[in-house]
Amino acid sequence: MSDSSRSALSRRDFLRLSASGLGAAALAAPIGNLSQWLKPAQGDVTGTVTIWGYVGTIDHFIAAKPKLEAKYPGLKIETQQWQYNDAHANVLNALTSGIGVPDLVNFDVDYTGGFGAGLTDLTDLMKPYIDQFVPIAVNLATYQGKLVGVPQDNEPMGFAYRKDVFDKYGITEDNLATWAGLVDAGKKIWKDSGNKVKMFALDAPGSDMPLTGDPHQYHEVFLQQAGYPGTFFNKADDKVIIDEPAAIAAIKVFKTIVDPDVAWVFQQSTASVALYKAGLALCNIFPAWWQFGASQNLPDQSGLWRVMRLPALEAGGRRYAFQIPTVTAIPLKAPNPKGAWAVLYDAQLTKEAQQAFYDNSHILPTNKEVVAALNASPIPYFGGQKVYQLLDDVLKDIPEVYFGKGWPEARAILTTGIEPIMRGEVTVEDGMHAAAEEMRSKLNKG
Repeated sequence: MSDSSRSALSRRDFLRLSASGLGAAALAAPIGNLSQWLKPAQGDVTGTVTIWGYVGTIDHFIAAKPKLEAKYPGLKIETQQWQYNDAHANVLNALTSGIGVPDLVNFDVDYTGGFGAGLTDLTDLMKPYIDQFVPIAVNLATYQGKLVGVPQDNEPMGFAYRKDVFDKYGITEDNLATWAGLVDAGKKIWKDSGNKVKMFALDAPGSDMPLTGDPHQYHEVFLQQAGYPGTFFNKADDKVIIDEPAAIAAIKVFKTIVDPDVAWVFQQSTASVALYKAGLALCNIFPAWWQFGASQNLPDQSGLWRVMRLPALEAGGRRYAFQIPTVTAIPLKAPNPKGAWAVLYDAQLTKEAQQAFYDNSHILPTNKEVVAALNASPIPYFGGQKVYQLLDDVLKDIPEVYFGKGWPEARAILTTGIEPIMRGEVTVEDGMHAAAEEMRSKLNKG
């Protein structure tokens, strides 16, 4: 996303508005059960359905609008989208104030802890369909035991690299089995290229991923690989873990890829994209949505990229991680919940809708049958590689993922805290402890 999305809402403002201190009373209303009056895509559906989301995540609703308005005479679909931070702040404000509430809200699952109490319980409505979805996506759309959103996408992670350039410099996937091996390979390429080519370009602030990756970040993957599937918090969601010994050791490994011979760091997005376009940056952590970013930003490099498992922290270690998928929910105070369910059912829930979602976005969906079909499909951008089969294998290795309450706020704290660590201004131990203490204080955890 653009840099403007960062400045639109400061971390201080967001913490002020967050569920940890904002309107808990406003979110205290009991979650409703709509099973008595909502039936999937049945009955007369009329009126306006307003859908909110962030840029790029509600395109499937926009694409379905003509068909659905034709299917349901009297239905009118309106969509509104913002940059990432603005979208989530606007949803939060609507849920807590009850003013201007839309009918459908699309958001990343790390916000479920802050949004969940203001969303409709879809558990009964989804019972006939739950088994059709990838389990991890369903779990992440659950709040206090209630399903509050319909899963949209599926985000196991791999590692993308420029095979043609690797071949030129004699680098293979075996060289990248660990991050230490990747660092060695990166230094070799830097030297052999005459100090021109590096492995990565990392956007500022911190270690943001380029090619539509903001605000997704590299260092979070290292925490997951250290055995922390909640990234910042423990599973009970009452403790900050980022200054535990294993977490500190993982960030020390992360710091090795910030080596000036391995990565271009603190780039603006435009500079990073230019480096990839010029073949001067060769790798990127690969969440399932990254194909979309690469094909949009680097269309001339189709066929040159490949995907492998992530390097491990150490030999034999975890070679998997999970990114942040998106869900769509119906607010408790939605003006037209019956129309919202019909639109959600037709445009996101069914097998056909999930296939259309992929066809429109090329982002991995959550319907098991659609995923299975994609597993067998060669992807031209990656030289005909069956990338989704690889990602599905990665997904099977992931025991669990969870996002605690205040996760976005914790991310904002560490996004700020990781920069002095990367610059060598503070030690990993001191920097992570300072960020952990700020999380504990502001989020009341531990």
